[in-house]
Amino acid sequence: MTGMTGMGFEDRVTALELDVQSMKIIVGMVDNKVERVRADVRHAQAANTRMIQAMRDDMTEFRQEVSARFDSVDARFEAVDSSLTHIDARLDRVDSRFDAVDSRFDAVDSRLDRMDSRFDRMDSRIDEVVSLIRGMADGRAQGVTSVN
Repeated sequence: MTGMTGMGFEDRVTALELDVQSMKIIVGMVDNKVERVRADVRHAQAANTRMIQAMRDDMTEFRQEVSARFDSVDARFEAVDSSLTHIDARLDRVDSRFDAVDSRFDAVDSRLDRMDSRFDRMDSRIDEVVSLIRGMADGRAQGVTSVN
């Protein structure tokens, strides 16, 4: 205000009017910049919203793909499990066949044991007969020597 003391009233009003006009221009420029910033923020918010929605869509798609892959893996495991169950059943049948063969071998072994026992008795009888024959042969041999 000290700068206006030497000026006339009209000059002062004119200067004030110029100052007010300058302020209006500056306020208008500031308002314009604020509006541009608001528009930029709105655009950024819209872009962020679109990006977030795109990320949500991608995550949903990813979850669906992962779920489908796990379903596929589950199906494969079920198929392998079914195959292993089938193989287990076949092995059980093979095991029962081996049990039957083992039973037959036990029966053959029992028969061979009985035959071995018969051969032992036959060997014993043959030994007795040989002993008798030798005894008779020895008796004749003694009789022949005594006869001579």
